[in-house]
Amino acid sequence: MRSRLLAFLGALALTVGGLLVVSAGPAAADPAHCSGWNTHPDIYNSGGISFQNGTNIRSGPYTDCTVRGDGYPSQGINVHCFVVNANGYVWFYVVDTSTGVQGWSRIDALNFSKSVTVPDCYNAASAYQVG
Repeated sequence: MRSRLLAFLGALALTVGGLLVVSAGPAAADPAHCSGWNTHPDIYNSGGISFQNGTNIRSGPYTDCTVRGDGYPSQGINVHCFVVNANGYVWFYVVDTSTGVQGWSRIDALNFSKSVTVPDCYNAASAYQVG
């Protein structure tokens, strides 16, 4: 009787363990509009911009793109340029110089200590002014 109980518990553990492995599928891929945003110039270097507390740094300039990391006010930031996405939101390409994480952060997730004019990543004749 004891051996049947142990065999049953062993089989149950394998079954439950197998279900857990099966249910933990791969992470969802980014939507198509999140790819292709890694080529851009580093054309802004006037300072005056910092992270808010826990600023998301994403793979593309949309809120459904993968978060690569978070920036914090105590960390350094290198802003390269900006884009306006298809939804009309302004995003800056940033590098967290403290962690090396780089990607896109939305304008309302950043702090501005002075008036800044950030160049457009893809249109040299365009710039975005804050302040």
